[in-house]
Amino acid sequence: MAKVVVFDADKTLWDHYNISEFVEPLKRISTDEVEDSTGNKLKLFPHVRSSLQELKRRGFITGMATWNLPEKTSQVLRTLELQDFFDVIISRPFPYKFIMLGDILIELRRRGLNVRREEVVFVDDRRIHFGNVWLYLPGIQCMEMWHDIQDHMDMFKILEQED
Repeated sequence: MAKVVVFDADKTLWDHYNISEFVEPLKRISTDEVEDSTGNKLKLFPHVRSSLQELKRRGFITGMATWNLPEKTSQVLRTLELQDFFDVIISRPFPYKFIMLGDILIELRRRGLNVRREEVVFVDDRRIHFGNVWLYLPGIQCMEMWHDIQDHMDMFKILEQED
C-alpha cells in the first residue's frame, strides 16, 4: 500500500517546461498562475491543488523530485502557496530522478519514517526517467502523467486499488 507520493514539477504539476528559466521577481496573477519579470507564465494543471489537499487529508507523505534550480523551485512554490503541501522537496540542476528519490527516502528515514520503496509512487510526465528508478530503486511504482493518469484526481483510482 502506498504511503508516499512524489511528483515531478515541470509539465506534471504545471504547464511550463522549465521554471529554471524564470527571472525574478515572480508575481502571482491568479490562484494557480505565476508570471516572471520577462512575461514567462506557468499555470497549474487542473486539480493539482485539490489533489495535493486530498493526499494530505488522507495522510500521505508527499514529495517533489524536480530537475530545476532549487531557488527557482522554492520561489514558484512560495508564490503559488504550495510549499506546505510537500513534506520533502528535492530540486537539483540535473535529471537523475532516481538519485532525488533516494535522497527523499534518506530524508524520510532521518525523520524517523521507515518507508519501504514498495510504499512509494512517483509521478512524472517523462517515462525516460523511470528506467533508472526501476534499476536502482526497484519497488517504487512509477506513473506517467498524461499516459497512466490523465488528470491529477485519477491517481486516487490507482491508489485506492492498492488498498
